[in-house]
Amino acid sequence: MDISSLTPDKQVKLQYWLDVIRQCRASGLTNQAWCEQHNISLKSYYYWIAKIRKLALEDLPRKSYGVHPPADQTTLLSYPASEFAEISLPVKHTGRSDPAAVLHIGTITVEIFADTSCELLAAILKAVQSC
Repeated sequence: MDISSLTPDKQVKLQYWLDVIRQCRASGLTNQAWCEQHNISLKSYYYWIAKIRKLALEDLPRKSYGVHPPADQTTLLSYPASEFAEISLPVKHTGRSDPAAVLHIGTITVEIFADTSCELLAAILKAVQSC
């Protein structure tokens, strides 16, 4: 299902829940604590996470890797190969200062401190570019 094919009402509801999920994840609280503070049912929260993930998976392009499923299994997803990037960290940041920037990309959080080298920052940005 293409997200743009949803009715306007469903698109508004989907956007609302995307915002709720982003706010919860950015809060630093547990899902349960955040939902309690905002009077949101934890059951509804997890329902919408699952629904949004399902929509996102349906929107992923399907790739063929030379394997053709039997005719009765054509509805199975074809998963693309995972890619990983290695980043060498010269020094672990042990200070208690606040980060200069925090990037939230999907489920990934990257904290960047003022003393982060340009080389490390470039490697981080290159690694998260595909997220």
